[in-house]
Amino acid sequence: MPDGVRAVIKGAPREDAMARITTAIGAQDPAGERAAEVLRSAYEAARRLQEAARLEAARAVARAQEQARAEVEAAWAQRLARLDRLLDELADQAPRALGERAAPVVVALALEVARRLVGRAVEQDPELLVRWAQDAAARLHGVTEVVVRANPEDLERLGAPPAERAGLRLVWVPDPSVDGGCVVECGAGLVDARLGTQLETLRERLEEVRGG
Repeated sequence: MPDGVRAVIKGAPREDAMARITTAIGAQDPAGERAAEVLRSAYEAARRLQEAARLEAARAVARAQEQARAEVEAAWAQRLARLDRLLDELADQAPRALGERAAPVVVALALEVARRLVGRAVEQDPELLVRWAQDAAARLHGVTEVVVRANPEDLERLGAPPAERAGLRLVWVPDPSVDGGCVVECGAGLVDARLGTQLETLRERLEEVRGG
């Protein structure tokens, strides 16, 4: 903004003060009236310049903000595009780069995820242990009574284990060596439904799928 305009805007008096000044000048004589009119015109011009400058400053700020916002958005869009390309390249190259070395890691990861999910499921639904015992006993055809060995902590979560379920008598035995799941025994045989055994079966199946 030119210095002269800035000086006019900065020095423009308040409207009520200007009215008092021009009234005092104009009351003296005709020459004073003309001077007051000139002063009023100068004041109005200064006021219009001041308002125009204020509006232009506001528009300039808005333009700068919009430009800055657009520049930031464009920069982030470029970064995200580069990241997408990098992820795509990684997804394409990882299988070829790792090959067979990655397979055992994937299997181990799948087993760990399964172990944690099943362990959390037993914590949230201890009744799951009873269903496992029933499923295991069903593999021992014609059996009406079984001994179910389970971890003491799992039995504690279960509360008072049912003594009978669907015509099958269940005898619960706390066994610290059973880490998750249960072992169902009867005179006709044994079914190992421990979590570790189930995960080992899962591992074997994963290995079969990988090998096939």
